[in-house]
Amino acid sequence: MRIGVATGVAAFVLLLPLLTAGILWWKGLLPTREEMPKYKEWLRLMIHGWKHTRLPEAEVIGIDISHYQGSVNFDELCFHLDPTRRMYSSPQKNTKPRKVDFLIAKATEGTRMQDSYYNQNKQGCRDNNILFGAYHFYSPQASATLQANNFISYSKLQKSDFAPVLDIEPVNGRLPMKDSVDKWLYIVGRYYGVKPIIYTNEKTFTGYFLKDKRFQSYPYWIARYGGKEPSRHHAMWQCAESGRAGGVTGPVDIDIFRGTKSDLGLYVIK
Repeated sequence: MRIGVATGVAAFVLLLPLLTAGILWWKGLLPTREEMPKYKEWLRLMIHGWKHTRLPEAEVIGIDISHYQGSVNFDELCFHLDPTRRMYSSPQKNTKPRKVDFLIAKATEGTRMQDSYYNQNKQGCRDNNILFGAYHFYSPQASATLQANNFISYSKLQKSDFAPVLDIEPVNGRLPMKDSVDKWLYIVGRYYGVKPIIYTNEKTFTGYFLKDKRFQSYPYWIARYGGKEPSRHHAMWQCAESGRAGGVTGPVDIDIFRGTKSDLGLYVIK
């Protein structure tokens, strides 16, 4: 009897974290992709303390944001870099400011979600002469046409903005049907008159996009952390998800454009 009780208690202890995670997932309380850096930062602080991320050398460097970052102070938006290019969110004795060259903001997700800070971020870039772009986070099970219409109606991009971006990531372990992604890209690309940029991680790029001829002509924005650039050709590289910038609360994604400022013209709306 005692063995049976002990076994039951042990099983309950082992299953409790899974049950808790299941309840949080069902209630929508697990962190989203945009919120994940905050949770990682908390863990890092508890275990190791904060370590400042270094900014790679590049001619064109930007950030991408969403409602998670809240209100951005565009008057203070810049990188504060020490001599080793570690990033800080405010000036330090040994730091120098470095301009943020571009900003890509979340506009929409799925068929209905519209980011509450999107228009504020767009206007902030307009007022401060920062190249602006917008992305749509794709929902695998939703209509491609409705998602494209949601993005088009809300993003309202204009000439000289970055080409629209489609964010493709596994959602609950699932990727969307390729025909659906192809349809979104066609609708949005036709509307804006430019090929959209596809954002994804390197694993999804190589396993999902690379060998499909329908997606080979699109520019890619690849997420890969740890200081190493993606091994395949890409237009942009998301090199960190825990960067720091003045004017932005908390961690922020850091993005490197693979080219010079004159090359940006290949990836903007004309």
